[in-house]
Amino acid sequence: MKKATLLLLLAITSILSACKKDEAERNSDRLIGRWKVESVAYIEFQNNKETQREQYSNLELAWEFRNDGTATVNFDSDEEVVGWTATNDMLQLTRGDDQRLDFKINSLTKSNLHVIFEDRNRVIDGITYRETVEFTLRK
Repeated sequence: MKKATLLLLLAITSILSACKKDEAERNSDRLIGRWKVESVAYIEFQNNKETQREQYSNLELAWEFRNDGTATVNFDSDEEVVGWTATNDMLQLTRGDDQRLDFKINSLTKSNLHVIFEDRNRVIDGITYRETVEFTLRK
């Protein structure tokens, strides 16, 4: 009986591990291609309450993810080639100077992508200030 229980637990663990790996692979597969940046929002928070939002749309920016682990991105008007990896909830871009930018994948479908970059977190006089940049993209 103990052997059967142990085998069952091993089987369940293997299945759950495989599902998480499949999810990460699906996110990587979904990212491949050219994405138009539809909007960028710069958001400031104080003690987790939004205090200011500047949102821009109709931008001439695009991100393109390739199978070889490289991408071309526009954060403003300049194109930049970066390395990229994705998991089920994170998109990591690596610049040539080994600067790593971690984006939380808020949502990802085959045609829509919403990522959030937390720019800064600091505490001054007991108040926590946080800044984020949100990108909404469409294939």
